[in-house]
Amino acid sequence: MRRFHLSLSLPYTICLIRRNRKVLLINKEKPTWMGRWNGVGGKIEKGETPKQNILREIQEETTIQLHDVTYKGVVTWSVDHAYMGGMHLFDKELPINFTLQTPFKNKEGIVDWKDYDWVLHRENKGIADTLPHYFPIALKSAQPLNHHFVFEKGVITKYVTKIYDGMDS
Repeated sequence: MRRFHLSLSLPYTICLIRRNRKVLLINKEKPTWMGRWNGVGGKIEKGETPKQNILREIQEETTIQLHDVTYKGVVTWSVDHAYMGGMHLFDKELPINFTLQTPFKNKEGIVDWKDYDWVLHRENKGIADTLPHYFPIALKSAQPLNHHFVFEKGVITKYVTKIYDGMDS
């Protein structure tokens, strides 16, 4: 696997919060992923590190107060050969006996636990386009990775995973 260093400052974070083969997702009510399930996360505020941001976002969106998460790399994308964006990817596996009553609605959207099989089902149209691609790979990899997507006219036309050596969490 080739190495990849990203010099672009990424403005977003996302976390795969897992427990007992389920992942905690949010169906956000605002664009860009309105109406689709995706990981918990958000926009990095001025003065925040990606890790500080994701810990704050997790608490705000789920009420779960964590003190640590695992850095898994980045998810980046280009759109129609022009726009480039991305987010820092984190992971946290909670103990099997951890409880959080779901579904519940907050100001961001609906939060609920979803089975891995549901997330990865090839006919699932209610999930963020990129999540089924990088989710299983991120879980297996001990190294931070860059999961890069190329979108053309709203469709993923290419997905490449490389070792990410620009860890700035």
